[in-house]
Amino acid sequence: MDKEIRELLNEEIKSEIQDLSSIPSGSKEKSEAIKDLVCLYKLKIEEAKNELDVYEKRCARECEERFKEVQVVEQAKDRYFRFGIEAVGIILPLIFYAVWMRKGFKFEESGTFTSTTFKGLFNRFRPTK
Repeated sequence: MDKEIRELLNEEIKSEIQDLSSIPSGSKEKSEAIKDLVCLYKLKIEEAKNELDVYEKRCARECEERFKEVQVVEQAKDRYFRFGIEAVGIILPLIFYAVWMRKGFKFEESGTFTSTTFKGLFNRFRPTK
């Protein structure tokens, strides 16, 4: 509710309370004035509740948005980390195989695989997962 309307409502409640003291007790006018005052005060309470609900929903929405932003950043980091691990899991064995094959071919310049070490390694070279 706007601040102006809130102030008007508060002023109206104050004036009703002040007018209430001038009305003789037990009269029908006083009971009507009390009913009006009760209605105004209930309206004020409802408006305060509504404002509080709006504030809570806004805060919850902002917190949820911040959480989603953080979650997206964390998911991106996780994705890059997993990609890096998979890339290393492919590249390191390829480098290992290349080094050992180069050494093995240098050792086996005659074109035949005579050493048992190179024969055993050659059977295990699989650069795929």
